[in-house]
Amino acid sequence: MSTIVIDASAILAAILGEAGGDAVFDLLDEAIVDTVNVAEVYTYAVLNELPTEAIDAFFADTGIAVVSFDPVQAVTAGQLASITRKAGLSLGDRSCLALAKLRHAGVLSANRLWQRVAGTTGLTITLLR
Repeated sequence: MSTIVIDASAILAAILGEAGGDAVFDLLDEAIVDTVNVAEVYTYAVLNELPTEAIDAFFADTGIAVVSFDPVQAVTAGQLASITRKAGLSLGDRSCLALAKLRHAGVLSANRLWQRVAGTTGLTITLLR
């Protein structure tokens, strides 16, 4: 079984019932997310005045593996800055890409900006929509 790293936008699509969000539920057995992206999911909810109970339930009910953002991932994320900055990607996006790079995994995102870096990262990036 291969691993796929899921970013905050994909998790939000699943929680909010947006187009493509079902794909997240289909991949939960092989999915991981890092703590930076977990923070991004909660940040989105707070800034958009959404109840965080749905997010709590998603993480509790799905059992998705949450990986801590460690020093090696931090360095790798920093090294991706020159590629991702030009595309308008965030630290959370870089942390997701870094985790995928370190785990030799694919990435699932709902963020179309990721198309701009797909060819330069060496990673398989799948967009929900």
